[in-house]
Amino acid sequence: MRAAKTIIKYIITIVLAIAMTTCFFISLFSSTILSEQYVLSKLEETDYYNKIYKDVELNFEKYIYQSGLEENVLENIVSKEKVRKDTMIIINNLYDGLNQEIDTQEIRDNLNKNINESLENKKINTTQKNSIDTFVDHICDEYANTMSHFKFEQQVNQIYKKIMKYLNFVKKVLLITIGLAILLLIVLNLRRIYKFVSLLGISLTTTGLFLVIVNLFINSKIKIQTIVILNDVVSETLKSILTQILNIVMKNGCIMLVSGVILIVMSNLVHNIKKYGTKKENNTYEN
Repeated sequence: MRAAKTIIKYIITIVLAIAMTTCFFISLFSSTILSEQYVLSKLEETDYYNKIYKDVELNFEKYIYQSGLEENVLENIVSKEKVRKDTMIIINNLYDGLNQEIDTQEIRDNLNKNINESLENKKINTTQKNSIDTFVDHICDEYANTMSHFKFEQQVNQIYKKIMKYLNFVKKVLLITIGLAILLLIVLNLRRIYKFVSLLGISLTTTGLFLVIVNLFINSKIKIQTIVILNDVVSETLKSILTQILNIVMKNGCIMLVSGVILIVMSNLVHNIKKYGTKKENNTYEN
């Protein structure tokens, strides 16, 4: 009976560790990569808007030489404020499902205005006019492509909503599981509360150790700083996010690991001190 009770205690301890680990990762991803506000803060932190603005201008330049037009026709056709606004549209589409589209009419109008001023005293034929129209279309398409990296924003949003729905449900179940596990451990160790503290320490130590191992494993297998996706600007932001997530995992892992070890050591130390004190009192009484 005593052995069965001990086995049950350790099973509950393992369940508690698994529940805490899973709950930690759900909370971590919910507050980082799955959080719109977090992503927006990282865009600000990595100076994303200015960098993508420069990227847009560089992408425009590759078309100017083919067009035969002066480079100054590309001046002031897009503003940093528009880049910021259109970035917000994309983020809102992904996280909120607003299904807004990037409007390139402003760019088209500004570009046509610059071209007309540049060719004000020149006569152009139909072929040249068609080439100019094609050039303007290319510039507008290039801007839209540079800004919008996700071709299926609505599909991504639908997946995101399902993920958040399931994560919120699972998190509630895990919190209930953690509460019940702790309650059961307390009930099973009412006469030996130090055992409860020790078992809680084992759960924390197991969780912390797992988080540290996950961090070390990912860092050994994946070189975060070499990740390239879509373009350099997006890659830099993604690397910043992943690096911060891994740092959070390591930090919390170390805290849980140390806290768990302290609970185990302190609970057993206090118990042994009390046990030694009781024996000493009994010996004194007998003498």
